[in-house]
Amino acid sequence: MPFKGGIKEAAKMLSGLDGAAQERVLVDIAKRDPAMAEKLRKNMITFEDLQLLTVKMLVELLQEIDIQDLALGLRIASSELKEFVLNNVSKNIRNEIEDVLLGPPKSVAQVNQSIEKIMETVRAKAAKGQLIFNKNNEEIV
Repeated sequence: MPFKGGIKEAAKMLSGLDGAAQERVLVDIAKRDPAMAEKLRKNMITFEDLQLLTVKMLVELLQEIDIQDLALGLRIASSELKEFVLNNVSKNIRNEIEDVLLGPPKSVAQVNQSIEKIMETVRAKAAKGQLIFNKNNEEIV
């Protein structure tokens, strides 16, 4: 039976490996198909995964990203992610995010560009071990 699921399923499987194993597989894939390796990297951590961070990691991430970009991204995010972010930020940041959420419409391209800017920072921090995504509901200290 052939593999079904595409990039997202392959990225999900890679996410289950430890960091060193992920890197070995991605380097091997990049030798044959650099574009595929990049697509996999981008799909291993998604914008929705931000809700898997601890509050402390979220706060640290907020210091490195533009709140306007986060707010724009939250326009198309799940209610769970919106709730996680809004419940774990200061009142001032919450107000700033809500102003964008309730503000005038923005283009899908602009929203996607904001999400990609955030995800570049997220992927870099994750690669350095500064962000850990708690996909298995394990306690992170």
